[in-house]
Amino acid sequence: MNPPSMPRTNDASFQATIDIAPGPAAICSQPVQTVSLQFRSTVGQMRRPLPYAEGWFLGCFADELRPGQVLTVPFMGQELVLYRTQAGLARVIEPYCPHLGAHLGHGGKVDGENLVCPLHGLAYGPDGGCVRTGHGERPPRAALTARHTKEVNGAILVWVDHAGRPPTWDVPAHDLDGFSSACYIHRELGGYAHDAVENGVDLVHFGWLHGLTDLHMSHRIDGCTFETSISARWKGLRFCGKFTNYGVGYVIGAFEMPDLGISLQTPVYFTQIAPLKWKLAVADRLRIAWVNQRLPLLKTAIYAVLAPLASRWMRWFIEPDFPIWNAKSFLRHPRLTAGDKTLVVHRRWASQFYPGGLLDDPEATGRPAPAAEERKRA
Repeated sequence: MNPPSMPRTNDASFQATIDIAPGPAAICSQPVQTVSLQFRSTVGQMRRPLPYAEGWFLGCFADELRPGQVLTVPFMGQELVLYRTQAGLARVIEPYCPHLGAHLGHGGKVDGENLVCPLHGLAYGPDGGCVRTGHGERPPRAALTARHTKEVNGAILVWVDHAGRPPTWDVPAHDLDGFSSACYIHRELGGYAHDAVENGVDLVHFGWLHGLTDLHMSHRIDGCTFETSISARWKGLRFCGKFTNYGVGYVIGAFEMPDLGISLQTPVYFTQIAPLKWKLAVADRLRIAWVNQRLPLLKTAIYAVLAPLASRWMRWFIEPDFPIWNAKSFLRHPRLTAGDKTLVVHRRWASQFYPGGLLDDPEATGRPAPAAEERKRA
């Protein structure tokens, strides 16, 4: 098999954002310069966790939380309880009853619009306040601890901010018109959710690992949004994609294969659930132009067959990444190549969502360097 051709990126800002420049094209007759093997005699953990990121992250898909249902989910080193009232209102709360600490996800029940504690029957209304006890006494001045929540694009999102601030940016609703219903992919993996976040801007790996050819990439940054456009060929067919990151917990992938008239919209969610454990969740939706135009009455039946096949293809396409993510270590000082330019720009952008950033560079995060902080305190 021929090796993948060197991809190209449209990234004029690269020279301004990192301190290395791409070298000249390699000439086979010239020897490749290498560095010597390094040795380590000390022992200890080489795979250190990242801090939990800030922004919007998946609690669960909306379809997974029916009216009257209570769910417990792992979330960034703790558990959260999600429930939906009979009227359809989704709530996300800290798990423990403020009365005597019973876990509301273990036996708690929805009664109309209230969540009822399993231990003493205290009921909490949609605003979180205690509205009654289980034995007729006056309810205490107590309230649940809620999380900022947004239900959008078929997902229930949870806001994270280590300073306790309310949401400072939003996730927009996307146009789902003409798409099939969602087919879901769930996977729990070891390591770092951020490795999967960076995958969408790792141009070289699309050729080496996934077999795409004729690769081109460009990007655009707008505050908390990072948009990457990619064009390529897969098995000779034209392949176009756009990844739009809203923070580091959610990316919407919009993929087209024009030669087949197929579009696939793929929201992908990355949630760190423990220091070196995270959850990947994908919702694939299919749209086929000629089906929508020529066979509108059969669209539901056709998509019921083809949408799962498209989702199965997506799972097959991304599965080679799973064992790599599962065992990979995050390096703050990577040794870069010219093909990594967009990845580095993305990592600098993503640093704003991590306490302390992702690079030992104060300009990458907008936060003062440790030495500057020490001088300020002095």
